[in-house]
Amino acid sequence: MKTLQLLLFLCFIMDFSSLNLILAQTSKTFVTSDRETLYYTSKGKGERVLLLPPGPGASVNVMQSWADFLSNGYECILFEQRGTGLSGNVKLDSTTINLKRAVKDIEELRVHLGSSPLMLCGISWGGALAQAYAASYPMHVKKIILVSSLGPDRRLFSAYADNGRARKCQQDIDSLEYWSKQPENEESRIQQGVYNLAPFFYDRNIGKKVLKQIFIHTTINSQMSQLMWKDLHQNYDVKSTLKAYKGECIVIKPRQDIIPEEMSYQIKEVLPQTKFVVMEQCGHFPDMEKPKEFFPILRQSLKD
Repeated sequence: MKTLQLLLFLCFIMDFSSLNLILAQTSKTFVTSDRETLYYTSKGKGERVLLLPPGPGASVNVMQSWADFLSNGYECILFEQRGTGLSGNVKLDSTTINLKRAVKDIEELRVHLGSSPLMLCGISWGGALAQAYAASYPMHVKKIILVSSLGPDRRLFSAYADNGRARKCQQDIDSLEYWSKQPENEESRIQQGVYNLAPFFYDRNIGKKVLKQIFIHTTINSQMSQLMWKDLHQNYDVKSTLKAYKGECIVIKPRQDIIPEEMSYQIKEVLPQTKFVVMEQCGHFPDMEKPKEFFPILRQSLKD
């Protein structure tokens, strides 16, 4: 369970100064085949791009800066996945929170939007979800862009968690021990989050500065996260079906990512058309650690 909880924290690396911007946008809804109402917003005009956040369990507001940057040329869809954000008031159990249902929700959103093929940009867990959707609906996807993404199966999940533990320095370990013994309050929650995630940045000074703001302004639906991770650990494997996808695939890989590098090569093995873009001296979340470098790469990846 400790490993699982560590993974759940990974959804929070983003600039939450933009949180109010997404809340101010007009939310729209659609009704799923099992009669749940899910929410989304859109920004910009042009080809449609679905933005898939890290997590699982994080609200899509973590992708607001992506939409802000890309909206001059693209219609960016910010989808509140089932069990997150505005779409949190739904039935939460293993029958509703699983990879198969998450993929179906995206397909039903696509149909609601007008049935055109989608471009998908996913980071971390969002990259796994993008692969799963392309595996299930290969003809409905024009391009997938995978950032710091999980691979096409669960074989290296334990290595992913091991990397996070191995990168903790003694200060992280001592600080986590200290704050875990303090009274349970907002400050102890924030500090535990900071020292859990600081190792996932190449530059820890950036990480600690960003993380304090992140944990002040956001929470995660831990029940949704736990249900989805349980399903992924048991069932995630899209290697055989993903081969049917013949569209473009671009992997943006930070060199110092905690994601094992082998995961990227697993994607390339399944999708030989995959192109790699490597970012140097950068950790798991290039959108936060090196935004001036990352966002132009993202835009160019959509154009290529």
